[in-house]
Amino acid sequence: MKRRHSPKILVFVLLLPVIVLIAGCQPVAPIVSEGGAAVASPTQVAEADAIETPTADEAALVEEAAPDVVGNPPVEIEIPALSLVIPVTPMGWESVDVDGQATTRWVVPDDAAGWAPNSARAGGVGNVVIAGHQARGAAVFAAVALGEVEVGQELVLADETGNTFTYRVVEVSEPIPVLGATDAEVEQAAAYAAQTTDARLTLITGWPAATTTHRVFVVAELVAGAQ
Repeated sequence: MKRRHSPKILVFVLLLPVIVLIAGCQPVAPIVSEGGAAVASPTQVAEADAIETPTADEAALVEEAAPDVVGNPPVEIEIPALSLVIPVTPMGWESVDVDGQATTRWVVPDDAAGWAPNSARAGGVGNVVIAGHQARGAAVFAAVALGEVEVGQELVLADETGNTFTYRVVEVSEPIPVLGATDAEVEQAAAYAAQTTDARLTLITGWPAATTTHRVFVVAELVAGAQ
C-alpha cells in the first residue's frame, strides 16, 4: 500500500529545495541531515555558493507533491527594457559536509542563471524558479540587486525548443535579511519560492550588489504563451 503524507509535510518538503539565498547570492535554508532533521548553521553563509536539496526520501515526496510536468526547461531569459539576455541552465547538485552534517545542495552557476529543475517549466502552470548571482562570476542578476528590474517590465523566457513566453513583473520584494530574519520574514521568503496554481516566474538573487546581507525576489506573471 502506498504511504500517504499529510499536506503540511508535503508543503514543507517542497519548499526546502527552492528556498534560495545566494552569496554572491548566498543560500540560507535549513541544512538537511541524513536523518532528515533541519539544523540551522552559520557555516551556510561561509559555504555560500549553493542551494539546499532534499534527501532521497524527501525527494520522493517532492516528486509526489509536484504538479504535472508541462513544457520544456528554460534556456534563456531576456529583459528587453535593459537590453539583457541571460543564459539559463538547470542547476545540478553536490554532496557536502557542513559542520559534520551530510547534505546535498543545488549549485548555482557562476556565468548563467540557474533553474530549479523541480519548479515549473517555461510557460507551464506553477512557479518557474530561477536564481542567479549578483556579485560572483558574471553577476548575471546584478541588475536585480541594483533595482533596475521594475514592476511593469517584461521578462521573456525561452525554452529549449525555441518557444518564448512573456511574463510581466508584478512585484519586486523589499530586501529580506539573510541572517537574523524573523519567523515572518522566513515564511515570506519561502512563499516566494513555493509552487503556485497560476503561471509565474520568480527570480531570486542576493542584495546589495557588492555583497550579500539580504535577498530579493522578482515575481512576474505569464501574459503571453508560446511564440
